[in-house]
Amino acid sequence: MVRILKPLKRTRTTPIYGIGAASRLCGLPIYTLRWIESHGLLAPKRSRGKHRLFSEEDLNHIQDIRDLMARKVNLAGIRVILEMRQDGGARSSL
Repeated sequence: MVRILKPLKRTRTTPIYGIGAASRLCGLPIYTLRWIESHGLLAPKRSRGKHRLFSEEDLNHIQDIRDLMARKVNLAGIRVILEMRQDGGARSSL
């Protein structure tokens, strides 16, 4: 007997890529993706088996991080820049 599943409705936030596929699509090694996650810059969804699943939105976020790393921005700088982008640039001066 074959079990038919409902089709998955895909959006930009639907987690569908495993860590290997995300690594190939972003051009970063798997250990770098784990490092990015361990430092709180990214929080991919998890499957029932605890496997990381990345969405298109996550991949875009990784590309932004990769571009900043290529420009030699340190971890603290990346965190500040991403927070500013997330806030839409509307942030009070410190």
